[in-house]
Formats: sequence, C-alpha cells, structure tokens
Amino acid sequence: MKFSLKSKKSQYLYKFIFLSFLIFIVFINLNLPEANASSIVNAPDFSLKVLNRNASGYKVFSLKNYRGHIVILNFWATWCPPCRAEVPMLVKFYNLYKKKGVVVVGINVNKNVGGVSAFAKLYGVSYPVVYANSDILSEYGGINEIPQTFFISKDGKIMFHWVGQISHSALYGITNKLLKMN
Repeated sequence: MKFSLKSKKSQYLYKFIFLSFLIFIVFINLNLPEANASSIVNAPDFSLKVLNRNASGYKVFSLKNYRGHIVILNFWATWCPPCRAEVPMLVKFYNLYKKKGVVVVGINVNKNVGGVSAFAKLYGVSYPVVYANSDILSEYGGINEIPQTFFISKDGKIMFHWVGQISHSALYGITNKLLKMN
C-alpha cells in the first residue's frame, strides 16, 4: 500500500481544522452565560426620591409599588459619554412603552447630585431619575461600570442585565420578550 505525501498532508490539515473547530465550539460554550431558573433572582427593593419630579410626575420611586409592570433600571452618570448617548433613546422608548406598563428609572451614580436635575431637564428626560445611594449600588452587584441596565419582570425578578451602552435592538427586543412572558 502506497501513500502519497499530498494525501498525508491533506489528512493532517483536515484533522487540524476539525480539532480547531471542536476546541472553538467548546470554548464558546464554556463562556456563554446560562439562562436558567437558578440565575434568576428577585430584584432588590428600594425607595428613592425622584430628582425630576415635574417632568416625570413622580415624587418617590419605590420598586415594590411597580409589581405587575416591567421595570427597566438604568445606572448612569452625567459625565459618562455612553450614558449620555443612551438618554435620547431611553426617553423615546419610555414615551412609547409606558402605555404598555413599562417603567424606566434612571439611577444616577454621580459623586454628588448637583447638576443631575439640570441634565434631566436639558435632555427632556420624562422617566423618573433618582440618585443612587451606597445600598442600592451594593444590592445590584456593586455597580463598577456604567451604564448598566437591569430588566425586571412583572413579578419582580431580574431577567436580564446589560453592561455597557445598550443598543436600540436589545432595549426593544428584551422588553418585547418580557411583555410576551406575562
């Protein structure tokens, strides 16, 4: 039996490609977060004074009062460029989806509250904006990066957590999935 050099090289190449593909698939599967019942937790309750009372119509926002609604918590700061870029989209989204029982809450993480109300007014923020205290930052996992967005189901469970600037398609897509769930 005679083997040609060309066929042996081809065999090694095919084996290399196949093994590389398998390693890639295993690596991808190990790094994908699993969405299972054990990873779904109750959203920590909070009650915070609203900074943009006139525009939003809220004086205090208490999460427990919004069971039966989808609540989107957006942790942000006035000095954060991606956060600033999200605001017009969140305002438009909130104005469209509040009729469907969706509430957006901007949770500001600036070092001090000065300027937050003026920022909300300048950007026409119609959803409630509150100022984060150390308890809420800790209870939501120690917010070290912003923006971060939490999607809370009608029964008060954190269903999705987005780190970084949220895209239009993710904001609308995740919300629409949650609306269909309940």
